[in-house]
Amino acid sequence: MMIPTQVTMIPLFIMFEKFGWVGTPLPLIIPSFFGVPLYIFLLRQFFLGLPTELLDSAGIDGAGEFRIYWQIMLPLAKPAVLAVGLFQFMASWRDYIGPLLYLTEPGSYTLSLGLQQFHNLRGAEWGLMMAVATMMTLPVVVLFFFLQKTFIRGITFTGIKG
Repeated sequence: MMIPTQVTMIPLFIMFEKFGWVGTPLPLIIPSFFGVPLYIFLLRQFFLGLPTELLDSAGIDGAGEFRIYWQIMLPLAKPAVLAVGLFQFMASWRDYIGPLLYLTEPGSYTLSLGLQQFHNLRGAEWGLMMAVATMMTLPVVVLFFFLQKTFIRGITFTGIKG
């Protein structure tokens, strides 16, 4: 969590280039599945706050580790998992430097990179730029609108020890 992104930028680019991923969306998608330290910490704190009596009683009833996780822990952690998912979606949606480094074809640019390219080509056509910027924020607003209660519950309970 303490290492800035700028420090890992060049080694990651070299690694993705050796994999043959530069020019594809894979460097933007695959690393998201390996976990961001902050999100792992938030989920860890949430799971530590859940009562251990549930685990003990499920174990006494004969449930295995996977069943305890799948049927007890994961449903209870739904608010925290959705909050982390929303955080990751927002971070990926607004990412500018990742697509700038890894995408080479203008047809595969993300919206944030495409908006900057539009500004470079056309200059400051503020009406069109604001229309695109509004369209870029709509998915995040709609997603937050539908997940608002769960998101706020996940933020409230994450890290609180009962």
